Amino acid sequence: MRALTNREKALLGICFGVIFLIANAFAYRSISGKLRGSNDRIMELDNQLKDQEMWLEEAQMAAAREQWLNATMPAAENFGKEQADLLQSVQDELFDRKIRIEQQSLQEITKDPFYTEVAIRLTIRGEQMAVIDWLTTLQNRDQFQVIKALSFKIDTKSKEPEPQAICQITLAKWFAPAGPPEAMTNSSNSQESGVRG
Repeated sequence: MRALTNREKALLGICFGVIFLIANAFAYRSISGKLRGSNDRIMELDNQLKDQEMWLEEAQMAAAREQWLNATMPAAENFGKEQADLLQSVQDELFDRKIRIEQQSLQEITKDPFYTEVAIRLTIRGEQMAVIDWLTTLQNRDQFQVIKALSFKIDTKSKEPEPQAICQITLAKWFAPAGPPEAMTNSSNSQESGVRG
């Protein structure tokens, strides 16, 4: 076997160099892809850690809130009666304030795993300040009463000496759920499947 010439040695060195560069390029692409995936995973885990730390900081407050809810949220056996009582109390209050009810309706009772909601919807008309004063009495944390929707406008066509207002309002009251959360979830699932069927 004859010895390689200088030219052949140079070509052979170039071939080995090209093979070495291509092998390194493939290795770099593979490693950088894995590193990029690892960086994404590290960022995801870091976000999860921050979320968990935030929940941990809130855990004591959440436990206190849950204890307060269990101790103070009113319970009811007949939600239809509670809804009628809510409407009656609102009617009495509006009558005392000389505010007219133009429309009223009972809203569908909503059952959630954590609460049951009864709501009423009203359209009322009366002296602007009387309506505003009444609205400020409605939302009450201790009574679990909340304004869910509100539309308030001045009646520009009124011929009354005092400014008149027209207000549409949905007022809700929350009660402790009718049963344990698991039972409520199961019953709502069975109701949904019954509706679909």
